Amino acid sequence: MEEQYSKEDIQDYSSRIHKLMQDLDLSIGIGGLSRTCNVPQSKIRYWEQKGYIHCQKGDKNTSHRYPYSSIIKVELIKSFLNSGYTLAKAAEKAEVFDKTGSLLHRIAKQRFNCIDMVDERPAIDMGPLKEDSERHVYFVDYDGNLEAQIIKKN
Repeated sequence: MEEQYSKEDIQDYSSRIHKLMQDLDLSIGIGGLSRTCNVPQSKIRYWEQKGYIHCQKGDKNTSHRYPYSSIIKVELIKSFLNSGYTLAKAAEKAEVFDKTGSLLHRIAKQRFNCIDMVDERPAIDMGPLKEDSERHVYFVDYDGNLEAQIIKKN
């Protein structure tokens, strides 16, 4: 039997998640990037020197931190290299990802409004429509299938 949560429980949980999403640091160190992508740190440093990937700038006493999207960028470069492209061409082709790669992070940070219940089902409120602030975009979970809905909020 599925556990029922009170509206207060959902609101408390939602406000905690909202704060986490705002403060979320989606970055990874060079060691984690190397292990995750199975690419030597020396190669990552070389790619960074060439300008193919970029670390987040911190003060000079901190270790290199890469945006989490660097995992996908490094994997794309590897994939293009494995397909026979030169490093320069592989990096150029993977550059498209820079324009779109942070999209999920921006959506989570800018559009996530709250967790709610719709028809007694868990739902994510992704905020109001630009042209009508009373109508919100929701993603409602129907037993694992997400359904997008526009719902008027009171």
